[in-house]
Amino acid sequence: MSRVDWGRLGLGGYLALLFFFLVAPLLIVAVVSFNPEAVVRFPPRGFSLHWFRAVIESATLVQAIANSLRLGALATAISILVAVPAAVALGRYDVPGKHVVEALLLSPLSLPMIVLGIALLFLYSRLGLGLSFGGLLAAHVVITIPYILRCVLAVYRGLDPSLEDSARVLGATPWRAFRRVTWPLLRPGIVAGSIFSFLISFDNVPVSIFLTTPPTTTLPVAILSQIVYSFEPTIAAVSTLEMVAVVVGLWLVEQFYGLRQFTAFGAQ
Repeated sequence: MSRVDWGRLGLGGYLALLFFFLVAPLLIVAVVSFNPEAVVRFPPRGFSLHWFRAVIESATLVQAIANSLRLGALATAISILVAVPAAVALGRYDVPGKHVVEALLLSPLSLPMIVLGIALLFLYSRLGLGLSFGGLLAAHVVITIPYILRCVLAVYRGLDPSLEDSARVLGATPWRAFRRVTWPLLRPGIVAGSIFSFLISFDNVPVSIFLTTPPTTTLPVAILSQIVYSFEPTIAAVSTLEMVAVVVGLWLVEQFYGLRQFTAFGAQ
């Protein structure tokens, strides 16, 4: 066997081990969720859908799932309204202080989430706002804006500015040129940033745990609380449902957009 074949064999083995290392914990969680017993056991002694039914019948988990979905959707929508105009302004205009503004908008990425959660808790207390869904939503908007901003800004800075200028020369208004030329080119960055934003919001614990109340508890906080007090296969069932939802979401993105649209080559 030649040296090149040995190299390919070694690389293939390494990738297979890496893939197994990443996927094995997920598979174990999925298998445990079908355990008929009330304890976490691998391999399970039998097969049952009892814990999936327990998730559906649990008012706490259902409410937490609804809160997380609503919170993620609203935070993503508001972040798009803030981040897209900011990305266009930062990419198009050369104004003094724009690097400071960009660093300020991206600063939540460099700040530990638990520090941000404690800081927002003290801020809300000082302002007398209390803990509410609105305050939790504002916190999630702060931590999701950077993801959309970075994706859209990266795409916009790679565009040819003459495309929009050509539309203006041909008689298009500024809004029409943006809507018909720039917006479709920015769409891959917006969709990719929105996916990141929703997942970050949906899965956030360090910020949410300080700002939630029983009516506004999110799914990750509810899972963490349940693990502390009673570690049942219900948690594995919830995790399996989340994995299925992610796979279905990726499949839908592939069907409607194509994953290649979110690569560097697809955005060009």
